[in-house]
Amino acid sequence: MIPTPSAPSTTRAADVVLVKTSPEVIVQGAWYRMPLLGLGYLAGYLRARGVKAGIVDAMFDRLSLEETVRRVVDAAPRLVGLTAMTHEIRRAAEVARAIRRRLPGARFVIGGPHCTALPERTLEEFDVFDFGVFGEGEETLLELWSALVRGEGESAGVLERISGLVWRRDGQAARNKARPWIRDLDALPQPAWDLYGPSEVYQIFASRGCPFQCIFCMRVLGDEVRFRSPRSVVDEFEAVVERYHPRQIDFSDETFTLRRGWTLEICDELIRRGLHRRVRWFANGRVNTVDEELLRRMREAGCVRIGFGIESGNEEILRAAHKGTTVVQVEKAVAACKRVGLEMEAFYILGFPGETRRTALDTIGLAARLNTTTAAFGIMVPYPGTRVAEMAERGEGGYRLLSRDWSAYDKHLGDALELATLSRRELERLQARAYLWFYLRNLRVADLFRFFWEKRKAIGRMSRKQLGGLHL
Repeated sequence: MIPTPSAPSTTRAADVVLVKTSPEVIVQGAWYRMPLLGLGYLAGYLRARGVKAGIVDAMFDRLSLEETVRRVVDAAPRLVGLTAMTHEIRRAAEVARAIRRRLPGARFVIGGPHCTALPERTLEEFDVFDFGVFGEGEETLLELWSALVRGEGESAGVLERISGLVWRRDGQAARNKARPWIRDLDALPQPAWDLYGPSEVYQIFASRGCPFQCIFCMRVLGDEVRFRSPRSVVDEFEAVVERYHPRQIDFSDETFTLRRGWTLEICDELIRRGLHRRVRWFANGRVNTVDEELLRRMREAGCVRIGFGIESGNEEILRAAHKGTTVVQVEKAVAACKRVGLEMEAFYILGFPGETRRTALDTIGLAARLNTTTAAFGIMVPYPGTRVAEMAERGEGGYRLLSRDWSAYDKHLGDALELATLSRRELERLQARAYLWFYLRNLRVADLFRFFWEKRKAIGRMSRKQLGGLHL
């Protein structure tokens, strides 16, 4: 019997509780108010193997630090697992310390992109974490739990055999061999969405991994793409529609359009089952992997919006970034989306190696001309594990590293990096200019006000730095 969705109990006992922390400033919008795919997969995998799992997602439920701690403590877990991106790692450690004061007997494990990039350093910097998981976490977390249950969690002979684990040997961080990527994604249980309250949007992974070599991305799920079968993907899609009746489903693949025939098979199966009439869906594409026929079939299958990482409007910058795309390909893909009626999210970065005011204005100008449904302009962040981080450490590409505080490693609210050619202040002014010009150049005043309203908390913080002395 499949459980029906309900608000998760705050007192339900659990062996393992998986935690997503909440930042001090929560950005509004659907992306920040949907169940987290990673936690859903981990909980589903553990539960399918007899482990009683719980989820406390402070982002989803808009929980304060105190409420987050209370929910975890009420579940009385023996193992608390937290996930964090780089700019969230300090907050995760703060939450873990607060939980440990109430649950001194629990063990704490950290996973997610930051620990995957810096396994040993994460444990060295944050002593509250007993263990770390790098790479995919399902199998590693289960093996760690099994060792703890058997009372072997402190045995070096046992811990050193768990691939994908970083732990402490005589007080020093010890990193085990990497765990091979999961080959058969169809064999994974579906995410445990019943551990969340109702949501309007749910996520699906149809594939994991990314083959491209962009210098700003660490490819947390690996360089090799592993595809699920179209039938498995649509089975999960249908199950989510039947059980949870969402308004939208988001495919969270790095590039949903990477393998054209596979994408078409998924679309055909969605249409065959009539799911295209029941829910709308979103996917990320890549401008050099789409064409009008493919986009039209996606639209017919229920896709209403596609996301493109356009990154820059300057050809030299795109080449230096190893993006593997051109401005012409961008323009063709956007035009094709408009012809078939697909909305578009476009993502840009300011602050590539060698970026100047001229190249940044090329990006702003291209974004305004394309006039996609939405646009996001981030400032380059030297995320650990990326080529950009290596360049920033060595001062290459004109980079100046401004901070080693992980909380500053945020595309919009951070303060980690500048260039010899563009100071941090100038980058922030260009970022503000990009948002304003994108809407005003296209006379989208109502959309501009809506953007400001939805992002008002973050903008309130950004504007104190960015808007001073802005000239259009």
